[in-house]
Amino acid sequence: MAINSTDLSTALDELTYKDLDSNKSNVRGNSNLGKDEFMKLLTTQMQYQDPLNPQSDQDFIAQLAQFSSLEQMQNLNSTFNNTSAYALIDKYVEIESSDSTGKQESAEGIVDSVKVNKDGAQVVIDGKSYSVDDIYKVSSPTDEQWAAKLKADALAKAGADAQASGNKVNPSTAAGNTTE
Repeated sequence: MAINSTDLSTALDELTYKDLDSNKSNVRGNSNLGKDEFMKLLTTQMQYQDPLNPQSDQDFIAQLAQFSSLEQMQNLNSTFNNTSAYALIDKYVEIESSDSTGKQESAEGIVDSVKVNKDGAQVVIDGKSYSVDDIYKVSSPTDEQWAAKLKADALAKAGADAQASGNKVNPSTAAGNTTE
Protein backbone atom coordinates (compact mmCIF):
# COMPACT_ATOMS: atom_id res chain seq x y z
CA MET A 1 0.00 0.00 0.00
CA ALA A 2 1.51 3.30 -1.08
CA ILE A 3 1.53 6.30 1.19
CA ASN A 4 -0.36 9.24 -0.15
CA SER A 5 -1.04 12.78 0.96
CA THR A 6 -4.45 11.82 2.36
CA ASP A 7 -2.87 9.28 4.77
CA LEU A 8 -0.32 11.84 5.96
CA SER A 9 -2.97 14.53 6.25
CA THR A 10 -5.20 12.22 8.31
CA ALA A 11 -2.27 11.28 10.56
CA LEU A 12 -1.39 14.96 11.01
CA ASP A 13 -5.00 15.81 11.91
CA GLU A 14 -5.06 13.01 14.49
CA LEU A 15 -1.82 14.27 16.02
CA THR A 16 -2.96 17.87 16.04
CA TYR A 17 -6.53 17.49 17.21
CA LYS A 18 -6.26 14.51 19.50
CA ASP A 19 -3.72 13.36 22.05
CA LEU A 20 -3.34 9.71 21.02
CA ASP A 21 -2.10 8.57 24.45
CA SER A 22 -4.93 9.98 26.55
CA ASN A 23 -7.81 10.28 24.03
CA LYS A 24 -8.38 13.89 25.11
CA SER A 25 -9.22 16.42 22.45
CA ASN A 26 -6.96 19.44 22.19
CA VAL A 27 -7.58 22.84 20.71
CA ARG A 28 -5.49 23.46 17.62
CA GLY A 29 -3.93 26.79 18.44
CA ASN A 30 -0.34 26.21 17.42
CA SER A 31 0.83 25.00 14.02
CA ASN A 32 4.33 24.14 15.28
CA LEU A 33 5.21 20.46 15.41
CA GLY A 34 7.22 19.23 18.35
CA LYS A 35 9.57 16.29 18.50
CA ASP A 36 6.81 13.88 19.58
CA GLU A 37 4.65 14.81 16.60
CA PHE A 38 7.66 14.58 14.28
CA MET A 39 8.41 11.02 15.43
CA LYS A 40 4.74 10.00 15.12
CA LEU A 41 4.64 11.34 11.57
CA LEU A 42 7.87 9.52 10.71
CA THR A 43 6.55 6.21 12.05
CA THR A 44 3.22 6.72 10.22
CA GLN A 45 5.14 7.39 7.03
CA MET A 46 7.15 4.19 7.52
CA GLN A 47 3.99 2.21 8.32
CA TYR A 48 2.17 3.23 5.15
CA GLN A 49 5.01 3.12 2.65
CA ASP A 50 4.75 0.96 -0.45
CA PRO A 51 6.57 -2.34 0.25
CA LEU A 52 7.31 -2.80 -3.47
CA ASN A 53 8.75 0.70 -3.78
CA PRO A 54 10.00 1.61 -0.29
CA GLN A 55 11.46 4.93 0.58
CA SER A 56 15.23 4.85 0.52
CA ASP A 57 17.10 4.53 3.79
CA GLN A 58 18.88 7.78 2.94
CA ASP A 59 15.56 9.61 3.17
CA PHE A 60 14.90 8.18 6.63
CA ILE A 61 18.43 9.07 7.74
CA ALA A 62 17.90 12.63 6.51
CA GLN A 63 14.62 12.85 8.44
CA LEU A 64 16.26 11.48 11.59
CA ALA A 65 19.02 14.08 11.20
CA GLN A 66 16.33 16.77 10.99
CA PHE A 67 14.73 15.35 14.13
CA SER A 68 18.08 15.40 15.94
CA SER A 69 18.66 19.01 14.85
CA LEU A 70 15.20 19.97 16.08
CA GLU A 71 15.83 18.40 19.47
CA GLN A 72 19.22 20.08 19.84
CA MET A 73 17.78 23.47 18.88
CA GLN A 74 15.08 23.06 21.52
CA ASN A 75 17.72 22.18 24.14
CA LEU A 76 19.83 25.17 23.09
CA ASN A 77 16.80 27.47 23.31
CA SER A 78 16.00 26.18 26.80
CA THR A 79 19.60 26.70 27.94
CA PHE A 80 19.64 30.22 26.49
CA ASN A 81 16.37 31.10 28.28
CA ASN A 82 17.72 29.81 31.60
CA THR A 83 21.01 31.69 31.16
CA SER A 84 19.09 34.88 30.39
CA ALA A 85 17.08 34.38 33.59
CA TYR A 86 20.26 34.08 35.69
CA ALA A 87 21.36 37.47 34.36
CA LEU A 88 18.31 39.00 36.13
CA ILE A 89 19.69 38.34 39.64
CA ASP A 90 20.15 41.68 41.48
CA LYS A 91 18.15 43.51 38.80
CA TYR A 92 15.00 45.50 39.50
CA VAL A 93 12.07 43.99 37.59
CA GLU A 94 8.41 44.81 37.11
CA ILE A 95 6.00 41.93 36.58
CA GLU A 96 2.42 41.68 35.37
CA SER A 97 0.88 38.22 35.73
CA SER A 98 -2.47 36.57 36.19
CA ASP A 99 -3.32 33.81 38.64
CA SER A 100 -5.34 30.66 37.92
CA THR A 101 -8.62 32.58 38.31
CA GLY A 102 -7.55 35.22 35.78
CA LYS A 103 -7.02 37.95 38.38
CA GLN A 104 -4.24 40.33 37.34
CA GLU A 105 -1.34 40.69 39.75
CA SER A 106 1.49 43.20 39.64
CA ALA A 107 4.80 42.88 41.42
CA GLU A 108 8.12 44.62 41.41
CA GLY A 109 11.38 44.29 43.22
CA ILE A 110 14.96 43.16 43.12
CA VAL A 111 15.44 39.57 41.98
CA ASP A 112 16.87 37.46 44.81
CA SER A 113 17.37 34.22 42.89
CA VAL A 114 16.24 32.15 39.92
CA LYS A 115 14.56 28.74 40.01
CA VAL A 116 14.39 26.45 37.00
CA ASN A 117 11.81 23.67 36.86
CA LYS A 118 9.82 21.79 34.24
CA ASP A 119 7.69 24.90 33.60
CA GLY A 120 10.74 27.04 32.82
CA ALA A 121 12.71 29.70 34.63
CA GLN A 122 11.20 31.68 37.50
CA VAL A 123 12.57 34.69 39.36
CA VAL A 124 12.20 34.93 43.13
CA ILE A 125 11.38 38.33 44.65
CA ASP A 126 10.89 38.55 48.43
CA GLY A 127 10.32 34.81 48.62
CA LYS A 128 7.66 34.64 45.89
CA SER A 129 8.24 33.06 42.47
CA TYR A 130 7.20 34.63 39.17
CA SER A 131 7.57 33.36 35.62
CA VAL A 132 10.28 35.06 33.59
CA ASP A 133 7.70 35.38 30.79
CA ASP A 134 5.66 37.78 32.97
CA ILE A 135 8.47 40.35 33.30
CA TYR A 136 7.84 43.49 31.29
CA LYS A 137 10.57 45.82 32.58
CA VAL A 138 14.14 45.28 33.79
CA SER A 139 16.44 47.97 35.18
CA SER A 140 19.33 48.45 37.54
CA PRO A 141 18.12 49.14 41.08
CA THR A 142 18.52 52.64 42.47
CA ASP A 143 20.24 53.32 45.80
CA GLU A 144 16.82 53.87 47.40
CA GLN A 145 15.55 50.51 46.09
CA TRP A 146 18.64 48.76 47.46
CA ALA A 147 18.21 50.47 50.84
CA ALA A 148 14.54 49.44 50.99
CA LYS A 149 15.46 45.85 50.10
CA LEU A 150 18.21 45.66 52.71
CA LYS A 151 15.85 47.08 55.34
CA ALA A 152 13.12 44.58 54.41
CA ASP A 153 15.64 41.72 54.48
CA ALA A 154 16.86 42.83 57.92
CA LEU A 155 13.28 42.96 59.23
CA ALA A 156 12.53 39.52 57.83
CA LYS A 157 15.70 38.06 59.35
CA ALA A 158 15.04 39.67 62.71
CA GLY A 159 11.47 38.38 62.65
CA ALA A 160 12.64 34.86 61.82
CA ASP A 161 15.31 35.00 64.54
CA ALA A 162 12.80 36.30 67.08
CA GLN A 163 10.27 33.64 66.16
CA ALA A 164 12.92 30.97 66.57
CA SER A 165 13.84 32.30 70.01
CA GLY A 166 10.24 33.12 71.05
CA ASN A 167 10.80 36.90 71.44
CA LYS A 168 8.85 39.79 69.95
CA VAL A 169 10.52 42.09 67.44
CA ASN A 170 10.66 45.86 67.64
CA PRO A 171 10.66 46.95 63.98
CA SER A 172 12.66 50.11 64.62
CA THR A 173 15.53 48.26 66.31
CA ALA A 174 15.37 45.33 63.91
CA ALA A 175 16.06 47.63 60.97
CA GLY A 176 18.93 49.28 62.79
CA ASN A 177 17.00 52.49 63.62
CA THR A 178 17.94 53.01 67.23
CA THR A 179 17.40 56.44 68.75
CA GLU A 180 19.39 57.30 71.83
